[in-house]
Amino acid sequence: MEKYIKKIESILFDEVIQMEKPTIRNDLGVLIFEATLYRYSNEDIYKQKALKLLKALTETFGNRNLGSGFFEGFEGIFYVVQYLHKCGIIEDESMLEGLEEYLLQSLSIDFKNNYFDPMHGSIGKLLYYINSQNRDSEKVNGLIDQFLNSLYDHRQETSDGIFWYDKNEDNKELVNLGMAHGLTGILAFLLRLKELGYQHELIDILIDGILKSFGSFKNEAKFLSYFPDYFSEDIDQRNVNSRLGWCYGDLSTANTILYASKILERNDLKKEFLPLINSLVLRRMSNSKLDHYEDYSFFDTAFCHGLGGITYIFQKINNHLNNATLDKRIEFWKKQLLENLDKQLNVEKDIYLPWYRQNSDYAYTVDQVSVLNGLCGTGLVLLSLHYKKYDWSDFFLLF
Repeated sequence: MEKYIKKIESILFDEVIQMEKPTIRNDLGVLIFEATLYRYSNEDIYKQKALKLLKALTETFGNRNLGSGFFEGFEGIFYVVQYLHKCGIIEDESMLEGLEEYLLQSLSIDFKNNYFDPMHGSIGKLLYYINSQNRDSEKVNGLIDQFLNSLYDHRQETSDGIFWYDKNEDNKELVNLGMAHGLTGILAFLLRLKELGYQHELIDILIDGILKSFGSFKNEAKFLSYFPDYFSEDIDQRNVNSRLGWCYGDLSTANTILYASKILERNDLKKEFLPLINSLVLRRMSNSKLDHYEDYSFFDTAFCHGLGGITYIFQKINNHLNNATLDKRIEFWKKQLLENLDKQLNVEKDIYLPWYRQNSDYAYTVDQVSVLNGLCGTGLVLLSLHYKKYDWSDFFLLF
């Protein structure tokens, strides 16, 4: 495994040395990787590489035309600089001085529009504040209050629980159940607030309502997946198999419910959702909706919805359960990850996405740097598997 870590590190570092895309999705994700590698290995070379990338970032950041969003906008720099400090790459976070007003403006807009999206909206951006040494300050508590009030005021509440609507391309109202943009991500963040000791009555109200919703939103028919990607009042839109991944599907939801069981001290949740855990054991390569790169003979190894994320989240789940059967499944997924990664790393040219992810206007290739769909997220998973540490993933809301 160490040889794969070193090869990935070399590829990533060379790709982002100019810091042309300083967002978490891209080049800042590599900074997270280098800092984590230093923290786990204690090898100074990776600290120096992280510092070199940070120097390039400080020299170019002001010249980049960045949009807004935690993963794909300028706001990600706050989380990353804080993480570099945590990892011992830098001594303080002084380089952020003078920038915070822009983050606060961005959050204010999100609160006004109830834009909670974990990847792009207020939830991801608030991680910087709840991870800070000043998390108990009046300012941070005020931000949390605004977030909770906005979330509560825009909720949908029925006898089935509490949820929020999205709309699909046909303008039909759907409940997004995913981690990246939906109900699972909201629940994970609320649980983290609870774990950190934030005192607000809406935290418990919202957590209880969301958990009740998950009890109602499961697939009614016997499918491979316990939950669909979306829940709809339209019966024709229900009972759809979800993929196995971080962004959508049963894996992230199962991990978050187990996290809820721990934080709330509710063992009944493990019992209630035991069929969900059991259904995960039955998933295989053939029924997990993995992208297959047919021209190169390998399956997706990335974090978002590939073998990397599957392996990592299975391990996070089993950190809660310590289950021998899950241990065997983790070994299966780990084997698949390494075998397919070996094939991917031996491709010495651009890797084109599968035909069903292309369009007639542009030929899309794998973004090797991407923390979501490239080698960066896969590399972070390998670090965890190699060093047996799983504490870097809070920006994915995997606590």
